[in-house]
Amino acid sequence: MHALREAVLAILRHPVSSLATLTTATVSFTLLMLSALFLWNLDKVVGTAEEELVIAVFLKEGVDLEKVTLELTRWPEVAEVKVIPKEEALKELSAEQPWVAEVAALLENPLPDTLLVYPKRPELLKPLAERLERAPWADEVNYGGRVTLELLRLAQGVRIGAVALVLMLILNTFFSVMGTIRLSIESRRDELEVMQLVGATRGTILLPFIVEGFLLTTAAALIAVAVAIPVYRQIVAWVVRFYPFVPTLTPEELLLASEGLFLLAFVLGSVGGWLSSRAYLKEAA
Repeated sequence: MHALREAVLAILRHPVSSLATLTTATVSFTLLMLSALFLWNLDKVVGTAEEELVIAVFLKEGVDLEKVTLELTRWPEVAEVKVIPKEEALKELSAEQPWVAEVAALLENPLPDTLLVYPKRPELLKPLAERLERAPWADEVNYGGRVTLELLRLAQGVRIGAVALVLMLILNTFFSVMGTIRLSIESRRDELEVMQLVGATRGTILLPFIVEGFLLTTAAALIAVAVAIPVYRQIVAWVVRFYPFVPTLTPEELLLASEGLFLLAFVLGSVGGWLSSRAYLKEAA
């Protein structure tokens, strides 16, 4: 309780610097939260897009399906191979188009055995498709994903920029907290010297400043969550109205992101307060 009381008094003793730190941390955390949410959402979109990166290989008549499948699983650029025998393909097509079943009862199954080949990485899609086209057992090779590949490249660039922004925001908040704690220490220098002379422990001296940093960043994180979540939901609602197929974050994932921000706020505030007060004790030693 002593540490909490001293931390609150220190914040009230320097309202301008405390408010400046709170404002800086709030803006940083809000941008950080929004960046993290959209980065997470982007990863979900990319994950959905990567599932579309598949190559359909229609095999020639009489090819040994098991042998070809085993061969493909040994290719270094192949992640997975799914087999669709022509009987299964006909059954699925008949379920979608009932008239096909009537025709199939009169004629021999015209569909070929098909392999769905998934590359290990998106950039391997095109070279893998070209290699499959040269395979002697492949009759036809189809793949889409050109637009998806461009989306993945764009997403990679956005991800790098967002990560750089997040790091800058974290450092900005961290040094802002350290500056405020340092100001609190300077205003209490005489009091702290007396405490050292009467035998106060390091923990007694350090703890109020650690709590002060924690209070500032936690309050900023609380405001940031209260702002960022509604903003995210509003933007997502607008996007989904035009693109209903776009995946979005669930309430559970939003809660997890909020918990992550509070954890980050705790670490930044506590460590910033600890480093500033520890530096003072080293100077005073």
